[in-house]
Amino acid sequence: MEKIKIIFNKKKPVARRVAAVVRRLLAKKGFKFSEHPDFIIALGGDGTLLAAAASSGKRGIPILGVNLGGLGFLTDVTIAQLPVILNAVQHGRYRFEKRMVIQATYGKTVLYALNELTISTSVPGRVVEFSATIDGEYMCRFVADGIIIASPTGSTAYSLATGGPILLPHTEGIVLTPIAPHTLSVRPLVLPARSKVDIEIGQKGKAILVADGQRRRRIRNGQRIRFEKADYCIRLIKPLQATFFKTLKEKMKWGGREDA
Repeated sequence: MEKIKIIFNKKKPVARRVAAVVRRLLAKKGFKFSEHPDFIIALGGDGTLLAAAASSGKRGIPILGVNLGGLGFLTDVTIAQLPVILNAVQHGRYRFEKRMVIQATYGKTVLYALNELTISTSVPGRVVEFSATIDGEYMCRFVADGIIIASPTGSTAYSLATGGPILLPHTEGIVLTPIAPHTLSVRPLVLPARSKVDIEIGQKGKAILVADGQRRRRIRNGQRIRFEKADYCIRLIKPLQATFFKTLKEKMKWGGREDA
């Protein structure tokens, strides 16, 4: 893989400065910059990688996430590790991780997300009324601040912060996680990836639909939205030594103290 493109947050001065350094490093190693790259370097945090996935993932272009600070659960390569990782890429010593994408469809609108699609209240302090149907079978009606429809990748993001379960990245599943539901009987639910989830917005409250925390649409009352697995996946470039549980322990301190 020789042709490359860098994606970074141009609003952040630090990202601009680091991108200039990375460009020089890439040129020195013989990589060629292109708008039709063999792979993309997402330089920043998880938000930058999600933006790269939204803009280029559907074309099947692999993405290497390089973290510039913060948690960086998806961007698990540090800037200090980049020269070594680039050498590994040049010699074919890396692996691809395929990550499931979910989509929301209503009317002629389709939104895709690597992490999650969220329906939430557009009026802070007010709830929204939902009705949920799964594979044609009515499940329940409830009111809540919102509901998260997450992929396995997104199970360690917003869904986890609101009480949802962790799914391994290669798991084929969809996680439904209500946000502050007003009944104890509505809890997070894991569904097979083949499931078709229909959420209808009731007459109570005002709602918005948000994809990966970045792209949002207003949703009218009475609107029905279908959530399902998309027909493509995102390919992430990972070092051979990187594992999901290693990242989970390093980034989120999962498992607690070893000496407890």
